[in-house]
Amino acid sequence: MEAVSPSLREDLGGTVQPVPPFVLLLPPGWVSLEPTRDVFDDLAARASAVFRSQHRPDLDAQFRSMVASAADEFLSRDPVRIIMQRDVPAELMLPVTIMAARLSSPDGASLDARVSDLVRSQGAHPLDDRGVIMKWSSTSDRETEAGRVGLRGFNYLVPVPETARRQAVLFTASVPARADGETLGEDYLERLELVIDAVMSTFRWSA
Repeated sequence: MEAVSPSLREDLGGTVQPVPPFVLLLPPGWVSLEPTRDVFDDLAARASAVFRSQHRPDLDAQFRSMVASAADEFLSRDPVRIIMQRDVPAELMLPVTIMAARLSSPDGASLDARVSDLVRSQGAHPLDDRGVIMKWSSTSDRETEAGRVGLRGFNYLVPVPETARRQAVLFTASVPARADGETLGEDYLERLELVIDAVMSTFRWSA
């Protein structure tokens, strides 16, 4: 069991109210970490070792560039946690990282309108019978210094309690699905999606 407890962050305007603690049941070898630049550097270094062992310096360069870009974007938002594999053999590593960030309506209104738009435009739907978590998939391309990388995203939106649905936590599992002319097969991506769904289905607020 991994208790994911965001730490209190401060800005120039004063204390930022933290996201309430929550719990996810993570598979062996997975960890939940504070969102820092060092975590992204460690992720890039571990993946680099795998690519070098496979004699793929091209993919190594692309992945490092992609991680650096993702770190800049994620850390500029309202990051909450990074969830990834760490204590697993290289041959068992999965090409996925789950990043959790807080979303807030800029005008203080409910996020219900945004969720309705996600249902219409992205096919968002409840993850399970509880209906608490909304899920949808996405595809995007990211330009890196080493070339273009195609990403598959699995997204999970959870409203923060006692905020009148004005805040939510967005979990995004990003998978580099296409790079350097090579593409992960749909069967493999579907298996990855099942793993991530299983992890997210264990989500609960601990307070």
